Amino acid sequence: MCIKKKDHHRSIRLQNLKEVACSSLKLGTIGFGGIAGMAATIENEMVVRRKWIDHQHFMDVLSTSYIIPGPNAVEIMMHCGKERAGRPGLIIAGICYIFPAMLICLLFGYWYQRYSALPNVQHFIFGIRPATTALVVGTVIRLSKNTFAGNRTLLLLCLLVFAASLCGINEVLLILAAGALNYFIHRPKDRSFSFAALPLSPFLLRLGDAYSCEKLFFIFLKIGAVLYGSGYVLFAYMDESIVRKHHWLTHQQLMDAIAVGQITPGPILSSATFAGYLVHGVAGGLWATAGIFLPSFFISFFLHKLISSARKSQRLRVFLDGLSAASVSIIAVVGLHLLGASLETWRGAVVLALCLALTLFMKRLSTVYIIVIGSVAGFLLQQ
Repeated sequence: MCIKKKDHHRSIRLQNLKEVACSSLKLGTIGFGGIAGMAATIENEMVVRRKWIDHQHFMDVLSTSYIIPGPNAVEIMMHCGKERAGRPGLIIAGICYIFPAMLICLLFGYWYQRYSALPNVQHFIFGIRPATTALVVGTVIRLSKNTFAGNRTLLLLCLLVFAASLCGINEVLLILAAGALNYFIHRPKDRSFSFAALPLSPFLLRLGDAYSCEKLFFIFLKIGAVLYGSGYVLFAYMDESIVRKHHWLTHQQLMDAIAVGQITPGPILSSATFAGYLVHGVAGGLWATAGIFLPSFFISFFLHKLISSARKSQRLRVFLDGLSAASVSIIAVVGLHLLGASLETWRGAVVLALCLALTLFMKRLSTVYIIVIGSVAGFLLQQ
């Protein structure tokens, strides 16, 4: 009897791991549009369709991921994988979500070294931006309904963060400030509150200019451990380490690496794969990828424990609610910028209208179909 139960539990765990792997591969393949676009596809898959986590849980993970270093979408995916299939699920989710972007960047690196140029994929990805924009708009609408229902304080915080973000204030500071404000508004009158900083202090290595796989790995490990912000921040770190200090790449090659990270699915950190390939072929690409993403796996274990504890605490619940309100604003600002870019041409506007209608009125439709429909429609409209 015990053996049958163990076999049954093992079968369930394997099935859950298979589901995590398939979902992560799928989302990693269609993860366009930066963190807003990737968060939209993850929310649609994990909350709306599969119901692995609920809305509030997703918002807790999303908002907390903004205030820790590393790629937000990868950390969210790993948390969802942990919820579904335990620690193995966290690891499988992270690897499978990163894998499509890594593979594409390795192929682009081969093409680039062979032909000294990037392949022209603009016709194929033209429709992906408005399709992703539609997913972001739909996600903002869903998140707003659930987050601000009957809570004027959170709505006011959201509007303040939205305005401040449009003015260019750092998003991490805004999210932390919103959480703190919401806490102080609702704090018990006889209690005081203090924030404890947990600075992440990665070790610094003194490396010579000569190349080795270990040096490449540790350079990207350091970047992955301290990286906040957009592709411009990643560009600055990589420019300092592998262009100006070690002279392994030229400035133009680094710019092309960042461009590859932006036009391929998945997090922009996949630029490291392309850059590593240019430095030392497939081995360099794999070492750079492992280095820049490895800190996220350790951070995600910490993130999971932090959120699990915070969700049980009423005091921290209020702080997380403030973070969630600010996160909706940050996504809305990104969505606004994407909307402007998608409406620059009538073709983009047509694709956006089509995909937005599918997103709003066919809520169970997989994000894969929306991305594919947008891509095909954009390609056909340009012929």
